[in-house]
Amino acid sequence: MLSPHELSALLRVRDTGSLIHSLDDDLLALRHYRLVEMIDDGDDACALRLTGLGERLLQSLGASDARPA
Repeated sequence: MLSPHELSALLRVRDTGSLIHSLDDDLLALRHYRLVEMIDDGDDACALRLTGLGERLLQSLGASDARPA
């Protein structure tokens, strides 16, 4: 079961896919659960994106994949 902080981090990755410079505990847990994956672009930062499992989890929770405008 995901903590509220991990769920928030999962939604943040879905909504932004932002570059990160360090992984916090919540993002490390999501990576361990194989809900997110890191994309290394060769710079100091890497981008995160949802895996298929992460997308299915959010869909099962009723979180649409529509991103805010």
